[in-house]
Amino acid sequence: MPESQPNRRRERPVRARAPQVDLTDSEIFQRGLDAFAELGYEGASVRELAKRLGVSHNFINDRFGSKNNFWRAVIDHSLEDLQVPLNRAFDADVGDSEKLEMIVKAFYSVAVTVPQTNRILAAEFTRSSERMDYIYSRYTGPFLRRFEPLAKRLMEAGRIPRMSMDILFAALNGPALALTQTEVARRLGRTPDPSPAEWNQMIDSLVQVVLRGLLPARPAS
Repeated sequence: MPESQPNRRRERPVRARAPQVDLTDSEIFQRGLDAFAELGYEGASVRELAKRLGVSHNFINDRFGSKNNFWRAVIDHSLEDLQVPLNRAFDADVGDSEKLEMIVKAFYSVAVTVPQTNRILAAEFTRSSERMDYIYSRYTGPFLRRFEPLAKRLMEAGRIPRMSMDILFAALNGPALALTQTEVARRLGRTPDPSPAEWNQMIDSLVQVVLRGLLPARPAS
């Protein structure tokens, strides 16, 4: 997987001409995010993307160079700012168990903030592609490189069960993806449009469920 800094620079979206449109960059990226989440990469043709953006059919290629570059720009726009709460959790001056709880909560908060991105990631994680390489080299890989030493310390201390990183990642990532499965959640009783307080309550409940499995209470001495 391409993870070197030079390779990552080459993978950044290269913009060509910038046609004038009556949309802000945020609106362009949000509409692109909605389209890719609903249709998938293959289903979101350049023509369909242009229709949903309300622009000419050559806008994507003129502005971003290709559909693939536009997809990367959309993913970057949705995820880069959301690395802040994760980095804050990793950098917190607390014990390892508390740091794990903070990271898990930040991880789930990110999932709630960008549910469309999580639907995209769920699809891309199932196949080998340039898009999977891009996600891993820019986001998943760096996250795991910071997370693995913490997990290993907790395993060595007997605080969490010993397991491979793919199983541990599945234990964390599965609930994050479930938070974005809105249709089945509504059929199970979730409020159609949860308030921020309701989301926070759901995240706290999910964190406790996950952490009780990973960090069982120590027996009283």
